[in-house]
Amino acid sequence: MRRHLVLAATIALLLASCSKDADSVNTQGQSGSITRFAVYDHFMYVLNQNEVQTYDISQKDAPKLVHRLPTDYGLETITIYDHAIFIGSVSALYILNIDNPAAPYILAKSDRLSDIGFTGCDPVVVKDDYAYSTLKIIRNACGSIAAQSALVVYDISDKSAPVSVGVYPMNIPNGLGYKDNYLFVCDEGSDQLRIFDISNPLDVQETSWAVNITDPYDLIVDGERMIVSSKTDFQIFDLADVVHLKKLGQIPK
Repeated sequence: MRRHLVLAATIALLLASCSKDADSVNTQGQSGSITRFAVYDHFMYVLNQNEVQTYDISQKDAPKLVHRLPTDYGLETITIYDHAIFIGSVSALYILNIDNPAAPYILAKSDRLSDIGFTGCDPVVVKDDYAYSTLKIIRNACGSIAAQSALVVYDISDKSAPVSVGVYPMNIPNGLGYKDNYLFVCDEGSDQLRIFDISNPLDVQETSWAVNITDPYDLIVDGERMIVSSKTDFQIFDLADVVHLKKLGQIPK
């Protein structure tokens, strides 16, 4: 436990030192795309396999379970964007309405099997009117084997009716994140951090400047910095020039 705390503190200090000359400091916590809980306003949302639990955390020493939302089996990842919750599951992309944060409800649920012909794990990130998710072929936390590994793009301009608009083959993709018009995907199968140009979400283009990283698993983009987590270490990059990523440091796990 102590070692994990030291690692977390070290990363925080690195990010703080990199940003010490910034005009403002981002005090909002950041997380990777492979996470099973998220915080919004005074509420925390936690995923079970077939349920979204809402906790009131306004009293930090006494969190209270205030709502349960049943779903199909296989919830995996959660993220919040533009006052909505996006959940990746074994078989679907869920979008939840949180106009009332204490009682979210399902606004939309895609059916990936009918939309794109296969299912699998679904880390998801959202930018503007599009959601980007990865599905991987191997047996994993999803408890099933996808027929194909891919990066999938959804048009979510109408949050009540997400539409798949692009499927791009991958190897064994894991977590993902973006900065400006560039999407970073951890591809464990190719031992690379793959970088995609998403300036046109309807025609995503992979760039030629992937970064070699053994077994990349997840990442966090925090302003001009990115932390990539692999099975053995954390690697920290400067994102000021995405074409020529500069590695700032490395911390063994």
